[in-house]
Amino acid sequence: MERSIKYILFAVLAIYFYSCSDDIVNNNSTSYDTYVKVISAENGNLRFEMWSASGDTLMTGYNKIGFKVFENNQAKSSGYVKFFTKMYHTGGNDIHGTPVEPAYYYNSQMEMFTGYIIMLMPSDTTSSWYGFYNYNNQLYVDSVKYDVGWNRLAKFKIFVDLSTSLKYLITVLQPIVPVRNMNNFQCTLHESMDFIYFTQLNSAQMYIKPWLDSLEHASGNNVNPVHIGGGIYEGKVNFDYAGLWNVYDSVYYNNKWITPAGNPPSIVFIVP
Repeated sequence: MERSIKYILFAVLAIYFYSCSDDIVNNNSTSYDTYVKVISAENGNLRFEMWSASGDTLMTGYNKIGFKVFENNQAKSSGYVKFFTKMYHTGGNDIHGTPVEPAYYYNSQMEMFTGYIIMLMPSDTTSSWYGFYNYNNQLYVDSVKYDVGWNRLAKFKIFVDLSTSLKYLITVLQPIVPVRNMNNFQCTLHESMDFIYFTQLNSAQMYIKPWLDSLEHASGNNVNPVHIGGGIYEGKVNFDYAGLWNVYDSVYYNNKWITPAGNPPSIVFIVP
């Protein structure tokens, strides 16, 4: 299990270095208007389709998705879908999961069961993702392989509560590419004992501090993120100068600080 977490940490570091590239598109949106079918998983007369509003394939980072479920080619329109996924690494017993929506409920406007999935690593020749599909705890399609691409703009932060050894994951939704002055700031927070199963946390308190090291400067007028639903915390972050900013996020949860005292995790943004 420790090797699996090291794989993830390596991927997160690689995402960080790629995200520092100057060749980027100025786009602060995390979703698009159109869903595209990215996966089809079948077993006999049962079919699950995964659709993505975040692009034409699943990518590392936050993906806004929906499921369509068909039995004998008849679409389901009630109940819920549950999805579980694991990555297997060739040459060993190392496996890990990734955060997903606790349950995907039917959205009549979209005509699918909607939610999110956060992909921690891309698939490659030595590491493969497999999905396990569940409709209403009655219909199942298990262990279907699928591919995940690399999004160099994705931002994660992993930290550990040393008092409990629980692992935590912060995933940034906004800003994808920051701009000068005020930006929307959105993130999710998940807890895990083993990096296979993740719990979405909705009741944490977050306190952010943007810091520009080159000027030894902390910006003002920031708004601490609060939970707005769907596992998403939203606030405002002010990058009032160009440069490399660290956004420190101190997290209070379950009646205690789960981030390290005096050294909260930071997320790096390069502001042009």
